[in-house]
Amino acid sequence: MSMKALYPSQVEAQRAISKAVHTNPLYVSGEVPIEKWGHLVEKFSARYEIDISAAARQHRKRKGRCSSRLIGAQLPPDAAGQTKIRWVLLVTRTGKGAVKEQETLQDAHKDRIIWGDYVLMHLTRPRKHGGGSRWTWCLAPQIEKQEANYVTSLAQAAGSSRDPSRMRAYLEQSLLRRPMHSGVRTQVAKMLRRARRVWSKHSNGQPWPATPPENLPWLGTFKVRAEQS
Repeated sequence: MSMKALYPSQVEAQRAISKAVHTNPLYVSGEVPIEKWGHLVEKFSARYEIDISAAARQHRKRKGRCSSRLIGAQLPPDAAGQTKIRWVLLVTRTGKGAVKEQETLQDAHKDRIIWGDYVLMHLTRPRKHGGGSRWTWCLAPQIEKQEANYVTSLAQAAGSSRDPSRMRAYLEQSLLRRPMHSGVRTQVAKMLRRARRVWSKHSNGQPWPATPPENLPWLGTFKVRAEQS
């Protein structure tokens, strides 16, 4: 099993993908049983030279050849007890190579990379925050809608009953345990601002009893205690 391509957590793999996609925007992805991961790495290494050095990649670029990079992470066991590796093979846009002939590649700018509940987005940064653009992971639209609606319903029930325990438990044990990539953090902050308004309306202006949306952690400032599939 290649430890070079296999990252210690899904969050670390996501971070590696978001950093690499700028230069390697073409991709193919999938999942394999953990016992077949080594074979997949060997196949890709032999066919696409995924484990070459940075200097070798530059040499390939000068020769008009593309380069590939494999990133994977272990998933929690499924309902049947099987453990899989989720992987993404990232390829440079320029240059020719066997990977472009043998794999059906997608473009991350058009066909977004999906990792479980998350989707990799290329977002524009507001001018007041420096402008420019960035790649970041966000909750997939259906997951964002599901989370937002549930948190709002919890806030309404909590405000009406003056008992925030159920809402607070869900936030602390589920929503706030998601990896706070900047895109996810923005989405969660929006959910909490909405929930806070609903709470205030139904509790007659009582103080918000949970984490303020302005104080959400940044990825890297806390230990992820629960991997999201």
